[in-house]
Amino acid sequence: MSYDIENAITSYVDEQIESRIEAQIDESYVIQDIKSDVDGLLSREDEIANEVLKQVITKLASSLDGYELVAKSTLDRLNQKVEELNKQLSEKKDVA
Repeated sequence: MSYDIENAITSYVDEQIESRIEAQIDESYVIQDIKSDVDGLLSREDEIANEVLKQVITKLASSLDGYELVAKSTLDRLNQKVEELNKQLSEKKDVA
């Protein structure tokens, strides 16, 4: 029987200690500031990830000796211009 009482007391004391620790953590300004900072970072997660990705791409691009990163739309526009010029050139050859 005394073993059950000892377990009950130990369990009660453990619960009280845990409860007080949690209460102190919740009341701590430092902990609240850290939680606020974490929440702020989590709300900016996509923004931060995009910025890191841009920096990585910029680093990689700077290491491409002799190559340039060009937007696909720019390449498409230049290819279209080349096709137009080739067509004009072939038309002039046909006339000559």
